[in-house]
Amino acid sequence: MKSLEVKIAYLNDDYKIVERNKEFYSYFEGVGFLYENIEDFVMPSQRQEFLDFVKSSPGKDVFRAYSLKKNNEEFKDNIVSMGEEVLNGKSYHALRIIDISNAFEFFNEANLFEKKVNFSLGITNEYLFSYQKSTNVFKMHNFLQNRRVVICEQDIDSWKEQMISEGQVEESDIEIFRQSIDDLKKCNETFMTCISSSLRSAHSVYEKLSFKAVRMEEHGEVFMVGQVIPEVLLEQLEKSSEILQELKIDALTGAYNKKAIMNFAEKRFVPGTKENAMLAIVDLDHFKPVNDAYGHLAGDKVLSEAGKILKNIVGEGGVVGRYGGDEFLLILEDMDDENNFRALFRTINNDIRAAFENMFSDIKVTASIGAAMYSKDGDSFDELFKKADFCLYRAKDKGRDRYVFFRTDLHGELYKQATAAKTEGIKYDVREVLELKSMADFLLNLGSAPKSAIQTVLEHMLKTYNLSAIHIYYGPEAARMFSIGDTTETLARAEYINSPVFKSALDGKAFIRVDFITEMSENAKEFGKILEQRGVKSSIQCILGTIEKPLGLVTFDRLKEAAMWAEYEVNCCVMFGAALNLLPESRLRSMFV
Repeated sequence: MKSLEVKIAYLNDDYKIVERNKEFYSYFEGVGFLYENIEDFVMPSQRQEFLDFVKSSPGKDVFRAYSLKKNNEEFKDNIVSMGEEVLNGKSYHALRIIDISNAFEFFNEANLFEKKVNFSLGITNEYLFSYQKSTNVFKMHNFLQNRRVVICEQDIDSWKEQMISEGQVEESDIEIFRQSIDDLKKCNETFMTCISSSLRSAHSVYEKLSFKAVRMEEHGEVFMVGQVIPEVLLEQLEKSSEILQELKIDALTGAYNKKAIMNFAEKRFVPGTKENAMLAIVDLDHFKPVNDAYGHLAGDKVLSEAGKILKNIVGEGGVVGRYGGDEFLLILEDMDDENNFRALFRTINNDIRAAFENMFSDIKVTASIGAAMYSKDGDSFDELFKKADFCLYRAKDKGRDRYVFFRTDLHGELYKQATAAKTEGIKYDVREVLELKSMADFLLNLGSAPKSAIQTVLEHMLKTYNLSAIHIYYGPEAARMFSIGDTTETLARAEYINSPVFKSALDGKAFIRVDFITEMSENAKEFGKILEQRGVKSSIQCILGTIEKPLGLVTFDRLKEAAMWAEYEVNCCVMFGAALNLLPESRLRSMFV
């Protein structure tokens, strides 16, 4: 069961912090070490009221709610109480702090505790028992039609003697029963015994009962919690477990479990099997913050819903398995058309994003996908998994909420470097550093040799960003003055830069980013039609001059296929346009007119 984390700040008579417990440090993150004045943790509008409460020292049974600062940006609602506490032989004012969301979750779980134990132990209408070591109290109850019926609640030694004196233990098993009670009181990790008893019948009809229990700890208390199962049902329960194992289903998501999906993949991806199958890894973005902020119940809900979405999308076209945590493996059949798997991955991205869009106000749960094709990219599960995992990290690096499938022309060299260095899952922020360095070199050379600097950096961007063409348009007619890559005639001019359609699409910014024309916002859809007519699939376009008085335009275009832009790609393209705008207008004209 979830623990109720209590953060404690020990205050001296001047109400300055002299000590903090470890929960305080971990909860308040970056600011937990910084402040000496307790009021510095409180939202400014609440500080005076908070100080009045602290100084009144009303006692630990009086609670108030205040918003406390977890870091420099975030405040969280907390319950606080004051009390006196001895630390290292000295008495201090102890401010006790409990996160409200943590408290709600704790009390909710506490109310459901026995039912959860009942569920986790696989009990259906059977007897449940617990033993608390510190009190020596033994409790037993069962659930009938969702109603909890208390069988007993008393000192365990007293219960033992009562069971014997009332003849509820068969005489031949009395010594076994006595020894079993002594063993239960030791509170080892597990406990099991079997005796003939009339416990369930309350008559002299004896049946073999199996007592099973596990050790649990909560707030320093030690418990043994277990179940009583008739021996005639034990075989049925064990058989049910075997059936569940045979089904190999992950109970939370409904997908295949890790062992099952890996066994299937290892058999599916071997030389000689049917080609045009794809291995994809789907990882939920920002899943850990959900668990941290909202608890595992919320996390389980996300995983369960994600499993349903993936199974529904894949359908009969493949299989879905939960690889672990928030990662799923997909094995997709008949992926012989690139448009088909692009559509499938885009549907996954869209449906995952939509499913959780309104679930958390401060966390955006999306999906990143990496994929590799059998047998083009590899003829074994191990090789395909490594390449799909490589692409997954590329998707994460590009900003998440997107898919990347392995392409030898685009990823081959970098994958070889990663494999050679044995750094699968390489941190691709190295790529961002390299791109920023290339922009830094461009800026350094722009003043002294502008044409050479522009040529060099644009050739680099064309190749590295997998672009079809980069164009610089200039002058009253926005004619193309400089090009690298495809010089299609339909791209010879950009006369639209003065049109209301283009200005509407810019939405007040000096650049526009287009990933997929079909997904453009309402105010940009008319401009999307212009791009379609020009044969442009994805584009970043940066104004030279100002929105009100454009002098020209720089476009970074993909003509063959649409793809999402990595954040560093967007930043570098915008940086290039901004650098040109730093040059005097006369210098620009002399270069491009």
